[in-house]
Amino acid sequence: MGFDLESMKDVLVCPKSQAELVMDGNRLVCVDPEVRLAYPIRDDIPIMLIDDAEELSIEDWKTVMKNAGRNPESGQAE
Repeated sequence: MGFDLESMKDVLVCPKSQAELVMDGNRLVCVDPEVRLAYPIRDDIPIMLIDDAEELSIEDWKTVMKNAGRNPESGQAE
């Protein structure tokens, strides 16, 4: 079945910054350019623990934002 972010967008946010999330493969990525955390999805369950998140490099974060149709500088929807 797989995890469906669209059905959870209104309630699921980055626990560190409260910013929106975008789906990137098997993880959710925070759109806040200061945070840049990627939360893993395991067995269709997002692991929304800051300690389990991976901090992305600015280059990797920009690539994720671009692929998600977001502004690669700010993370805002275009």
